[in-house]
Amino acid sequence: MTANNIPHMETIKNTAKIFGLAEHFVRQLVIKGEIAAVKAGCKYLVNVDKFAEYLNSNTLTPTEQETPTKCGGIKPVPVKL
Repeated sequence: MTANNIPHMETIKNTAKIFGLAEHFVRQLVIKGEIAAVKAGCKYLVNVDKFAEYLNSNTLTPTEQETPTKCGGIKPVPVKL
């Protein structure tokens, strides 16, 4: 936020550009209500500071990440003739 306590707001397109994410991803978070945003006319304005906090709080640490499971390999598919 700035000195006047006015939050840094950007459009979905600009927010996606700032963070290097897909517009669709940011838009879905806005629609689900998972990130702070307001509708101004026909556009949504995203609170960039809150969005950065959201991304930082939802990052998995290496111990939290799932370990890949081994696949059983290719299984034969029965074919009826």
